[in-house]
Amino acid sequence: MKRRNRTVSIFTLSALDVLAMSTGVFVLLLVMLMPYYRKSFDANAQLQEVRVAAAETIAKVETLQRNATLYRGEAEAAEAEAARMMEAAAVMEQKAAVSRRPVPDPAPELKQLPAGNPRNQVIGQIDMIFVIDTTSSMRPAIRELAYSLRGIVRILQRLVPSVRIGVVAYKDRDTGLAPVTVMPLTTTDGQMRRITSFMENMSASPVGSRTLEEDLHLGMDAALMMPVRPRARQAIIVIGDAAAHREYQGEVVTRARNFVRGKKLRSVSALWITTPTSLEHGQRGRDFFQKLAKAGDGTFNDHTGSMIESVLLSVLVD
Repeated sequence: MKRRNRTVSIFTLSALDVLAMSTGVFVLLLVMLMPYYRKSFDANAQLQEVRVAAAETIAKVETLQRNATLYRGEAEAAEAEAARMMEAAAVMEQKAAVSRRPVPDPAPELKQLPAGNPRNQVIGQIDMIFVIDTTSSMRPAIRELAYSLRGIVRILQRLVPSVRIGVVAYKDRDTGLAPVTVMPLTTTDGQMRRITSFMENMSASPVGSRTLEEDLHLGMDAALMMPVRPRARQAIIVIGDAAAHREYQGEVVTRARNFVRGKKLRSVSALWITTPTSLEHGQRGRDFFQKLAKAGDGTFNDHTGSMIESVLLSVLVD
């Protein structure tokens, strides 16, 4: 009889024990280190936020540096303009002093001569209204213009006992914005900050017009509606880089002519501003500004700086 082969097998759990222990240790370490892992994750997130904030701060600093350079140049230009205006003021004060100087008793044969033109004297009251184009094409000139206007107002305040300033800022109706913004005639006595603030806050329209001509006639309408003092020198100064719409040009010139007709103390002057847009279209509205000044017995200028002297001379001395 053949004997069967018998093999004795011994089963051991030592490998399973090692595996179980390793798994337990891993889980235990995972549980123990989880808070530190979360903290590390949070720290990385915070570090990324800090990096983003630092990049934004650097960008802001670079922007501020560029703005500082720009404003520094504008400040230097404003200082130069202020110095020039002070020189103009000194000249005007000398003329005013001469006009107030006592005149010696003329010879008997000259006493019967008629009196001189009263407009040759520095007057006591001025009502001045600025009609300003604030369409988008005027954006390059608005800041310089505000400096010049503020200088004119301050000089007039020193030379004339009673000054009132009015401002009409006009845009074009096809932009969808309010076509006219008005600061009524305001005395410089105690209201100077309001006047300068209005001028400094003038801004060009953010929306471009679809036409080259502007609603200048609306600005003139608003200026002519302001109540002026009958004994005051009354001056309207139109400032812009484009003519009125063609269908209103004749009307605007006629209104300027009617405003000064028979009124020796009235004038309508015009300042033509050269802008990239006006150059692109060949200064097409310049002739209209010249016609407007001629109809209004006023002065015409085509440079902001020269406006100061011409405006002061036109309203103070005939």
